[in-house]
Amino acid sequence: MKPRADETNTELAGILDALLASDIDITAREVARRHTSLRNASAFTRDTKRMELIRGAQARQQQLRTTLNPHVTHAQSLSEKLAEKSSDVVKLEAQVRALVASHAACINAVLRAGGMSALQRFWRDYRDVGDTLREVSAYPEVGEVVELRPKKC
Repeated sequence: MKPRADETNTELAGILDALLASDIDITAREVARRHTSLRNASAFTRDTKRMELIRGAQARQQQLRTTLNPHVTHAQSLSEKLAEKSSDVVKLEAQVRALVASHAACINAVLRAGGMSALQRFWRDYRDVGDTLREVSAYPEVGEVVELRPKKC
């Protein structure tokens, strides 16, 4: 019968401690890569004592990760949510631009149909709409003044 390599698992314990200290994912393959005599992952997965050591180290690693950085488990979902919210913002900004253009077209149509008096009547009924648009910065505070009728000299 072939003698067992690393009977006391001291090298395995050292490798597991090094992986914990470096915060490298502990797997049987990673341990096999670093072990000097046991080069196959199955040498660890088939041995119950070695697998117990690896599982214990994995549990310690998980505990350390959640203790030191509790947000690490939520980081991926947060980045996905951020990307989704960013696309929502882009859509909403496009909607606001369309609403502002529509608003300007309505004002222009009222002006053309009935002049300034019609526009004043229109704004009497919809003053709260104009105030709301000002609150959400749908139009600039300072506007360009356009002469509708040329001045008579």
